[in-house]
Amino acid sequence: MSDIVGDGRHDLRDALELLSSQVAEGILHAEPTYQETRLPAAAVQPLVRANVAEILAALAGETSSLTPARETGRVSAAEGVPLDLLQHAYRLAGLRIWEELARRLRSENDTPALLRASSQVWFAIDRSSNVAVRAHLETAAGVGENMARTELLRGVLTGAVHDLETARRALGLPTDVLLVVAVTPPGLPPASLPGASQGVSPGVSPVPEDDGVDASRVTTRWLTHEGARLTLVAAPTSEGVHDAAACLAVHAPTGASRPFTSLADAPAALAQARTAVRSLPRGVAGLARYGDRPLDALLVADDERAAELATAVLSGLRDRDPRDEELLLGTIEAWFEHGGSGTKAAAALHCHRNTVLNRLARVADLTGRDINDPRAAAELYAAVRARRLQRDPP
Repeated sequence: MSDIVGDGRHDLRDALELLSSQVAEGILHAEPTYQETRLPAAAVQPLVRANVAEILAALAGETSSLTPARETGRVSAAEGVPLDLLQHAYRLAGLRIWEELARRLRSENDTPALLRASSQVWFAIDRSSNVAVRAHLETAAGVGENMARTELLRGVLTGAVHDLETARRALGLPTDVLLVVAVTPPGLPPASLPGASQGVSPGVSPVPEDDGVDASRVTTRWLTHEGARLTLVAAPTSEGVHDAAACLAVHAPTGASRPFTSLADAPAALAQARTAVRSLPRGVAGLARYGDRPLDALLVADDERAAELATAVLSGLRDRDPRDEELLLGTIEAWFEHGGSGTKAAAALHCHRNTVLNRLARVADLTGRDINDPRAAAELYAAVRARRLQRDPP
């Protein structure tokens, strides 16, 4: 090929930036069908430039790895770009390269060279296009498998799938293991979770070995459902499944179900995990296991009744200045957290014990509930928890 382009007179690599921008412009704007794809200009432009650079290098007689073509096929398939649009992009590139080369050759009245150049340009285009098509087909097959696996997992978790043994095999879940469903609230990027990084197939989330978990014995499958990240964890022991769930909770608030053994229990486990995660403060990383906070689980199970409880018991506090209300609520929490010890609560609040007792006396006056009365104390504690959970929805 070097007799046409690589002889120095017709080397188009001096026009790489111009040709690349023109081809990208044609893909993004001249063809309306491309505007319907999910590939943004920031992704199209570097792919186009890499492909054009390699095609021009091939025309100049240099060895080509065709890596840009493979990457283009992979990315376009992963982003749902139809195969015919991918092929059309290469035809646009070939047309633009040929037009520029023909313009230069015509100025020299070199008709034989023009004819040879035509075949060489389209040979190089076809070579790159064919590699991109193969990569597209291979990637699309893998994406299709992952999509099918994701929908299967969704069906298991929601109870829509009934052939659970087939589902277990398709999801690659071992037998004789314990399972846990974990839920991470919406608004957190996939990269914030262990294993959710480039090169990991969608639906497969390995647990990092440096977190004290034997990753070789833990299997996780995840998906995004109604905005939340749902993860199914399988491990030989209850410690294994909860340790794996704890790895997810290092980066985000996460609720985990009780361990179970049959996929038939997955929908109930999902409900447990959703309840558990709502007992955590919004945006605070940590793991809440269903059953660890039974009162919180009861309160979040019925938001309306919980709100009524908080209003009925704490209405006297709400008439105060918000800062005073928060001070009294914090004092109640500290008193309960330290087992009813005014001394320990005072140390935690950095104040005198008498200050704590005075605040609790004010709470009794404002709410009509003496914290030293067990029944009144139970109502106060439940109401404060209901208020906190109400303020920090997932």
